[in-house]
Amino acid sequence: MSPSAAQPPILLVEPSSLTASIIVSTARQLNMPAVRQVGSVRTAQQHLAAQGFLGVMVSLEEEQEAVALLEQVRGARFAVHARVPVAVTTAQVDASTAVKMKALQVRRVLLKPFKVRDVIATIQILQHPA
Repeated sequence: MSPSAAQPPILLVEPSSLTASIIVSTARQLNMPAVRQVGSVRTAQQHLAAQGFLGVMVSLEEEQEAVALLEQVRGARFAVHARVPVAVTTAQVDASTAVKMKALQVRRVLLKPFKVRDVIATIQILQHPA
């Protein structure tokens, strides 16, 4: 059994299959925690209600829904701890988005397009509880 199999996975909420496959395969190839990808906030809500995750990474592609999901996580509405490590992926960040992310205790913003080393650093950040 690999070390990553003994711990809960990281939940990735990413509608882009290309972006998701890069993140999932990077984690797998480097024997990091498993990353479970879902394509929508609605599916993420179902997964978060059913089980705990080591961390959560959410695409801000649909910002309003993503922010609502993060608010629900921080409000302890799911099986994950309210202080679970969170990261987001996005193509750009403006000042108001940055303020929202800080208020939601987002640990890392992964800007698209990203480098593999940034994905690795983000997964490592999500491995450590607050």
